[in-house]
Amino acid sequence: MRVLHVIPSISPLRGGPSRAVIDMVGALRLQGVDASILTTNDHGPGLHPDLITGRWQRHQGVPVLPFPRWSPPLSALREFAISPGLSLWLARHLRRYQLLHVHALFSYPSTSAMAQARWAGVPYILRSIGQLSPWSLAQSPGRKRWMLRLIERRNLEGAAALHFTSLAERDEAASLSLSRPSLVLPLGVRQPDHPAAEGEAPRPVRFLFLSRLHPKKRLENLIDALALLQRQQPEAPWELLIAGDGEPHYLVSLRERAGALGIGGRCRWLGFVEGAAKWQALAAADWYVLPSAAENFGIAAVEALAAGTPVILSPEVAVAAHVARAGAGLISSSDPETLARTLASALVRPSLPMRAAALNLARTEFSWSTIAHQLRDAYRQVLTTPAGR
Repeated sequence: MRVLHVIPSISPLRGGPSRAVIDMVGALRLQGVDASILTTNDHGPGLHPDLITGRWQRHQGVPVLPFPRWSPPLSALREFAISPGLSLWLARHLRRYQLLHVHALFSYPSTSAMAQARWAGVPYILRSIGQLSPWSLAQSPGRKRWMLRLIERRNLEGAAALHFTSLAERDEAASLSLSRPSLVLPLGVRQPDHPAAEGEAPRPVRFLFLSRLHPKKRLENLIDALALLQRQQPEAPWELLIAGDGEPHYLVSLRERAGALGIGGRCRWLGFVEGAAKWQALAAADWYVLPSAAENFGIAAVEALAAGTPVILSPEVAVAAHVARAGAGLISSSDPETLARTLASALVRPSLPMRAAALNLARTEFSWSTIAHQLRDAYRQVLTTPAGR
């Protein structure tokens, strides 16, 4: 079975969806699926230093074919990831694949790939990466309404199936009244080799925020909540580690906010971390905190669970329901007053049973081997239905 995964970017700077597709393809290949990735050399504001365009290559163990992203000075056009070379290659080679798995909407590589697949009669599955949620559709709403009318609704209705990573994500898309079959299948997470935390030397309670720095993640709310906690319990021992990167002006505003609220000295800004450094930060934290406005899944939260670190999540993070059911963390509204009360209760470090529940949840519900097996079966089902032939 030959399956081509199409995604605008595999840069780690783009967050969870880009990381997930590499792990997904690797896991599928272990299940006997001939899966590969078609993408661009996007790397946030710049271009990916490790990708050679126009040539198949192994990247993190999986076959990847990147094409140049047009990089005009206008940021909106850069974000759209226009790549004529990608479209030309796909026009010549699309029919060599039995199925496309497209990741993302409202971006040139995925939008054009779905249109080409419709014209060529090649079935495709679309993973919308949360872009059909009310929060996401409210961002640049005029452009998205225009694209839905022009082409994206036809792309959505032309899909053999829509891949949602949670029931919450599927339910949020219901307002569009889409008629296509849906597949609800979570993403997986790599299990770290050594998730054990550091020793029990006396230290402050360590809260970790690890994510792309974007207003959607509501780091401002976390900073405000911790400032409120400091006013209420000035002697309470805690520190906030912030791992991630974003627009420079936004990062400056966050630092200034923390300083103005009097907690700048308790905040440690780690910058973007990946690989062993990321797993070390996750394992060394007492709590991973994500008060996001909208997350169709929450990969970093699941990685924290895999490291044995309980999480504090807003209800808008899709995996929050799994966490609550398993007793693997705390669920809190992201408004600063409520979040401050939750953080105050977290000044008592997580219990050993809660840490064990976090590890167990990651291993039993978010194993890539299990998810890839289910995804392979979903591919087969698509290819044996009349719409997928």
